[in-house]
Amino acid sequence: MRKKNTKKKYSKGFSLVEFIVVLVIFSIMSSVSLFNYNSYSKSIRETNVAQDIALTIRQAQIYGLSATGRTVGGGNAGPEDILNIPNITQDRSIIGVRIDIDNNSLILFEDNSANRNFVFDDDGNYSDRVIDVRTIKAAGVEILGVEMCGSSANCGDIEYDGVVDVAFQRPYPDAYITLGGNSGDIYNFASILISSNDEYSKYIEISSIGNISVKNYDA
Repeated sequence: MRKKNTKKKYSKGFSLVEFIVVLVIFSIMSSVSLFNYNSYSKSIRETNVAQDIALTIRQAQIYGLSATGRTVGGGNAGPEDILNIPNITQDRSIIGVRIDIDNNSLILFEDNSANRNFVFDDDGNYSDRVIDVRTIKAAGVEILGVEMCGSSANCGDIEYDGVVDVAFQRPYPDAYITLGGNSGDIYNFASILISSNDEYSKYIEISSIGNISVKNYDA
């Protein structure tokens, strides 16, 4: 009987150099993926905040077009009041949004009928009715400032603190844009700058004719 020679096959493992190379490649790929994810996540947060702010201002515009300034309640209506239909063409109710840069928030308000001045008053005399208060809570995202312009948008005149009011009077879609609670300072354009780490890539542009849009900032 002839003996058959058998050779044992041994599986070859990684050498130390190969193992180090694999680790380096894996580390590079993980770093690139993590960086891209963080950038993408930041962009999504900025977009969501910008859209929310634009929708809040659009909501004020819709309220301004459709809401009434008449007071509901305060007495019992009698049969004689059925034919007492108010003249809605004289109903000039005002709904607005205060952009509070310092507190990173928006106040949706109704201008008091006794002092309709297109700005939010909370001094106790002619206090306006607060409809809603909305604070930006997205991580790392804030209102950097508001660019206030007279003749054209993107004029570079940025207010980094204070308040800006955007109000709408029924039945018109036009926006009254004022600065610092002063109804005499009326602007034609305002751009709300959305910031991440003191840099902004998106802004909400508002014009006096009532256009509201979210735009990307191109440096």
